Amino acid sequence: MTTANDKYWKLRRFAVISVSLAALVPLTLFWGVYYEYRLSTIEKINSVITLTVMNHKEFIDRFLQETITAMKLVTNLESRDDLKQTENLQRIFNTLQKEFDHAFEDLGVIDSQGDHLAYVGPYDLAGKNYKEAPWFTQTMADAVYVSDVFMGFRGVPHCIVAVRRGEGREAWILRATINAAKFAYVVESVRLGRTGQAFIVSKNGICQTHSRICGKIMERASPDVVELAPFEGVRYRKTEKAGREVLVAKTWMNENRWLLVVQQDADDAYGELGTVWHRTLVVFLLGVLSVIGVAFVIAGRLVRRIEKGDEERSLLDDQLIQSQKLASIGELAAGIAHEVNNPLQIILMEVGWMKDLMKRESLKEVKEVSELAESIREIGIQTGRCRDITSKLLSFSRKMESVVKGVDINKLLEDIISIREHEAYLENITFTRDYEANLPLVHSDPSLLRQVVFNLINNAIDAIAKGGEITVRSRLKSGTAASSTAPGSPGDSVLITVADTGCGIAEENLSKVFVPFFTTKPVGKGTGLGLSICHGIIQRLGGAISFESQVGKGTTFIVEVPVEHKRAQGGAEP
Repeated sequence: MTTANDKYWKLRRFAVISVSLAALVPLTLFWGVYYEYRLSTIEKINSVITLTVMNHKEFIDRFLQETITAMKLVTNLESRDDLKQTENLQRIFNTLQKEFDHAFEDLGVIDSQGDHLAYVGPYDLAGKNYKEAPWFTQTMADAVYVSDVFMGFRGVPHCIVAVRRGEGREAWILRATINAAKFAYVVESVRLGRTGQAFIVSKNGICQTHSRICGKIMERASPDVVELAPFEGVRYRKTEKAGREVLVAKTWMNENRWLLVVQQDADDAYGELGTVWHRTLVVFLLGVLSVIGVAFVIAGRLVRRIEKGDEERSLLDDQLIQSQKLASIGELAAGIAHEVNNPLQIILMEVGWMKDLMKRESLKEVKEVSELAESIREIGIQTGRCRDITSKLLSFSRKMESVVKGVDINKLLEDIISIREHEAYLENITFTRDYEANLPLVHSDPSLLRQVVFNLINNAIDAIAKGGEITVRSRLKSGTAASSTAPGSPGDSVLITVADTGCGIAEENLSKVFVPFFTTKPVGKGTGLGLSICHGIIQRLGGAISFESQVGKGTTFIVEVPVEHKRAQGGAEP
């Protein structure tokens, strides 16, 4: 026979297992979030490397093109006879050096037969003939030529830029040598972690700049290290070299004669993922231990309450207990909408506090700050939705307390704007205040007025979306009675205007603005109750609400609130 202790022990075990499983199943989804983050991070890193090789190609091409343009300009402005004069050529060389930060090593003028007519630089090249040099033949044919790195007469690796002027026997060439160190600096200026590097290999497999994996300048790169097959655009792949994974992005440039390669060790590129992995594992294990601990606590309390309930049930009639339960549930259902507003308000205040913390300089260095900010924003949105729904339900059910007292409309408007102004500023939305001074106090319900204005400002922000202006205006409207001469006399009212520069309301929707559950917002962004509730509130306060709208120019809502509180026709006090 099963004893009471056995029954409660089994119940405790069942509760522990049930609560643990219920909590651990969502916790396992944490790994899904991590792997989703891992995939997105890897994709982002791959995109960065690919984009880097494209941008670096443009950077190098721009450097070479500026060099060619400068030399073309020299050949257009100076004649061959002028440049044959050493002092003129030296002057041009000095100018180019100044403009290009000493990127040139020397400068020479060569005639159509390949003879060196003039030369300035550190080498003894005057009188040399280049008729058999490949770069000379190519320049005479194409008018502009950027050579591969080669040895030449000087016996050291160098690269030349040559520009031809004239035709036939009258043709001549202005040739400059690019400083090897300067060109290497331009190519190797990529910064990707600790191991990121850029280098150039010619289509013949000769290194044009130094590389850790290919070797020094003028050394031949192994086909196993760099594939030289032609292709279009950018090619990205992950490969293994010297026992480590390397991310490689490459593209052809200089008329498909140079292959630009950008590489980075995978361990270096994905280093952040290792840190996230360890943190995720620690959080998961702590979560598991916490869940199991909480499960034991909850199960213990649950079983103790059940034991106590069993003792009480033995003393009471089953039907009486059931009726008491039903009565409690009824009371809970009636009051839950009212009670839930308090914790929701506290959550929203904490969200605002956390948003202020995220602005601190010390937190901007945290790598996950953008993800934290997004999570905080989502918490605020969802909590705000819950608060709006309960407030609207309370408004319909009239569970909210209504207190009529003197209200300073200008202060009420300023309080509401101050709540939304910072968030609107982030969306490039500005507020313009146009308050009439010395307005009389309005005897009305401040909480209901605040709800109406807050909803109108929220709608204005949603209508603008990105970049615009919201004008909030207050004016005194005198009553029609002849005796209404002083501000605040019976019959006077205050006009509250909220105007935006948003999208406006389509003509076919103008008649539906105050219809309950009508909304043009996407699913999850609105319930369609806001304006209908505002309309009902203002009517109960004895006022009126109207609007004007034009598609593409914006919408203006005008709320008229009587200075002296009065009942709505056919209605009760709010």
